[in-house]
Parts: sequence; structure tokens; C-alpha cells
Amino acid sequence: MADDASQTPAGQPPSIQAGTLFSVPGLVAVVTGGGSGSHPPRLTSDAHKLKETAPGIGRMLTTALATNGAAKVYILGRREAVLREAATAIGPNVHALVCDVSATSSLAAAAATVARETGHVDLLLCNAGVGGPQVKAPTEGMTAAAWAAQHLDHAQDAYTRTFDVNVSAVWYTTMAFLALLDAGNKRSERDKREGGAVPSSQVIVTSSIGAFNKTAPGGWAYGQSKAAVTLLAKHLAGVLPRWDIRANCIAPGCELLVSSLLRPSTSSVAHVETVFPSEMAAPIVELYTGDGQDMPKAMIPMQRMGDEQDMAGVLLFLASRAGAYCNGAVIKIDGGRLENFPSTWCA
Repeated sequence: MADDASQTPAGQPPSIQAGTLFSVPGLVAVVTGGGSGSHPPRLTSDAHKLKETAPGIGRMLTTALATNGAAKVYILGRREAVLREAATAIGPNVHALVCDVSATSSLAAAAATVARETGHVDLLLCNAGVGGPQVKAPTEGMTAAAWAAQHLDHAQDAYTRTFDVNVSAVWYTTMAFLALLDAGNKRSERDKREGGAVPSSQVIVTSSIGAFNKTAPGGWAYGQSKAAVTLLAKHLAGVLPRWDIRANCIAPGCELLVSSLLRPSTSSVAHVETVFPSEMAAPIVELYTGDGQDMPKAMIPMQRMGDEQDMAGVLLFLASRAGAYCNGAVIKIDGGRLENFPSTWCA
């Protein structure tokens, strides 16, 4: 008689069954940028129109937690309508909090609200980010002065703003919620005494493969800021364990300048994460494939976009008992995209 893979082997302890290992029952999480991707369809180019809303990475992360047992998932962002739409669409355990992560006063107010409503946080997901100014790599024959002029055409504030949101805000978001993460550990210790298997509190930072890409296709400020925030996550992994708090990092996506593909005559550019679908990435994907599924190997070796299952799998590993022994990890999830570039990645 053939083995039935769906049956649990006799004597196998429930603690190593997938349903136990990868679920997040009772988790209280805070996700910055957790509503991303909830914009209504809009015309994006002369020839392409979005057929439906594509979830951004933030929304993927929120959905993964909310549908796998989390008690409360707070999503933070500046646009109240976007947050509320996402919370309504995902489920009643998702709560919208308007917050500017680049302002410490706004972070303090958000943390105070969470403290008042739950008294603790188990997982802080620092996901909010911006693309920053876009300047292409120098072309053949371009003079140093001409390339420098392209950078100087952008206000310096646009460059520093990239670091304000992608780096500084991650540090100060962590500080704003650190006491609540500590309280989450104290609560988990109680749960462990009562027989539960609760992972220690954790900070997860969303970085990017742009942190390792030497060619900076998504913009110089963006790549530099993501390299900085990856090191920031490692700093947190070094300092926070004294309070039994862990820190890990997810590096998804790929950066691409879209103006030359959409409208070669325009000077406007946009930053997109083309490995994972989003509203901004949809026109690019359609230019290559028409259906958003089969990508050329030269772009993504796995020949497809990442999806909610891919992102959820990585997050649920880190957030659940399955990844409870991880601290200081950087998990790259890009379908092999980074291998097409000179990079500093060491597997």
C-alpha cells in the first residue's frame, strides 16, 4: 500500500508539524507600510492600464500574518484612506494607524496607541520605504562633468530624504516600540510557563537586493540606503539579544528604472520592485510578458514574478516557531535576480 504523505507518521510530535511550526497564533504585530499596494487601478502609460490592484510587499506581509493566527496587526502609514481600505479588505484583526515613520512624535503617538490597546508587541516589521532620486549609470562616452550634473539636478533633500525614510526611520521606529517588544517577551515567558511555545520578540527589516547590487539600477541613494539598513539590522541583532529581542532582515525584489521602457521621451522615472508584483511594476511586466507570469531568464532566472506565497513563506518562517532560532539573518528572495549582476552578496 502506498504511503499517504498527508498522514502524520505515528508518534510524530505535534511540535514539528507544519501547522504548528509556521503559524503565529496570538501574535501582535506592527507593520510600517503595511497597506502598500491597495491603490485603485489607474492609467499608468499610453498603452497599459492596470486590470486590478496588485498587493505590494507591505500588504503581502500584513495578509500573511493576519490569515495565520495573528491576534492584531497594526499597519502604519501616512495615507489614512489606503490604510483603512487595506484593513477592511484583509480582516478584522488588522488595525490602521496613521503615522509618519520619519517623525519621532508621530511614532511615539502610534506606540502609545498600541500600548494602550494591547500593552505589548511581539513582532515589529519595518517595511516602509521610498525609492529616492533616480539617476542612470554613466553611458559610453559620457563625461564625468555630465554625469555629475545629472545628480546635481536633483535637490540634495531628495537624496537625504531617502535615508530619512529607509534608514533613520527604521532605527527610530525600533526605539519607539522597543519597550513594547520587551513587554512582549515578558508575556511570552508567562505563556511558556503555561506550556506554550512562543518565539521571543523580534524586529524584521525589509531591505532589498539593491543593498548588494554594485550597478545600482534602482538609484544610487536607494541602493546605498538599503545597504545601510541591512547593516542597521545586523547592529540590532547584536545589541537587542540582551533583552531577548531578535532582529532579522528580508531582502526582496529588484530595482528598475521604468521611464526608458514606458516613455523614452520623458524625464520622469519611477522606482519599482519588479521581482514582486505591484501597481507600479505592472506596466513593466506587461511590456515583457503581456500576462505578468513568464519573465525572461535574463531578467529573473526563475522566469516568474514572486507572489504572496513566496513572501508569506519567508515571513512566516521568521515570525513563527520555525524561525525562532534566527537572529542576524538576511534572507534574499528574488528568484535569482541578483545573480545577474556584480554584487557583494556572499551566500
